[in-house]
Formats: sequence, structure tokens, C-alpha cells
Amino acid sequence: MTIPEKAFYVKPQNINNGVFSLSEMESYHASKVLRLKSGDIITLIDGESRGYFGIIDEVKSKILSGTIKKTIKNFGENKNNLNISPGLFKRNRFEVLLEKATELGIKEIHPIIMERSVKNSINIDRCNKIIISAAKQCRRSFFPVIHEPKDLSTLLKNQNNCKYYASHLEAELNFFSYKDIQDYPSNIIIGPEGGFTETELKMMVASDVSFFNLGNRRLRSETAAIASIALFNGLGN
Repeated sequence: MTIPEKAFYVKPQNINNGVFSLSEMESYHASKVLRLKSGDIITLIDGESRGYFGIIDEVKSKILSGTIKKTIKNFGENKNNLNISPGLFKRNRFEVLLEKATELGIKEIHPIIMERSVKNSINIDRCNKIIISAAKQCRRSFFPVIHEPKDLSTLLKNQNNCKYYASHLEAELNFFSYKDIQDYPSNIIIGPEGGFTETELKMMVASDVSFFNLGNRRLRSETAAIASIALFNGLGN
């Protein structure tokens, strides 16, 4: 039996007494695009940190249903708890970040409206579609939470026992200088194209944000974000 490399999203309310059913759209993809049929094993994720292996029983009235054979908590999830707060930048690059941050295990995304941001809003529905698609592709069971954009001051006032770090080209330390970085929830702040202003840097210093550099090259915002997440994951996962 073939297990699809790509997982399918099953809403938690569509699993009852060990039986699952997919939405019409997910059923179409499984049965018509991938040609899955009765008796095939299927991988499922519910967006709330649970994964499943199930067996397809039937496709009826455009709905695929089957039986859950195994439940896996935190399926495809990292051990760490990392959020990211990117300054808003151009949509196509921001969407690349959404996809890659999902693949790399980010828990929450807090977009920031900064002084040099070129945008001040996002399409939450579109962002969630990108997140779900990326989660299905990489087979992780939790869908990162994306928040409405906020300003830097609001972000820093609501740290909620989360340690904040900021990528800054002129920082003296690199990520590996922070030995206890995995001991508590963390949030990485990434500046927009053009970087942080002096006012924003002073605000972060006053809020005990720790700074790190990613080398001596000036990286695009989405590159800096992806590199930061990957380095953080490498420290403890």
C-alpha cells in the first residue's frame, strides 16, 4: 500500500469514533489527482498537533472517508517553541517566508508594522491557505498561528514570558553565543527591507531584546528570517 508523501487536512470535528472524513476539496485531491482508492493508507493532519494514519474505506458523494489506525501527537513538530516577528515587506517575499517558516516549525507569526515597512496590512485568509498548504506538504500537524499586524511597541509590551531576539547586521554576537536559547519560548524579530531605525533599536534595547548577527552580508528580510529559524532549530532539535 502506498502512503502519500503529502498529508491531507482533516478537520478535528470530522473524526468521530475512529472514523474520518475529508472535505470535498481534500477528497477530490486524494481520489482524483493522486488516484487513491479503498484500502490505501493515508496520512492526515488536524492543524492542532495531531497526525494520523488511516485506511480509506470509500469515496461516496464526493467525500472520502475511512478508519483511523494510528494517532501520533506532535506529528512532525519540533521540540522547541519558536515564534517569529517579521517587519512587513513585499507580498511575494512575505509569502515565501510564510511557507518556509511553516516548514521549519514556527509556532506563531507576528507581523510588525515598522517605520521602514512598505506595507501595513496582510490578507489573513490568503496567509492561512499558504500555511496549510505548506504544512500538508511537509507533513507537520500544527498550523502556525498568524496574527494581524501590530506595531513594535505593542509587540514588546506583550512578551508573555517569551525571550526576544533580533537579527541585526551590526550586532557583536552571533546566534551561537546564546547557550540557553532553547530553555524558554523565543521570538525572533526581523527588520523590513532597509532594516531597523535608530528609534526601533533603542526601543528594543529598552525592552531587553538580545541582538545577533548572521554574518557580514546584508540579507533580504525573508532570507534573514529563514536563516535565523534554521540556526535556532540547529541549537536544540
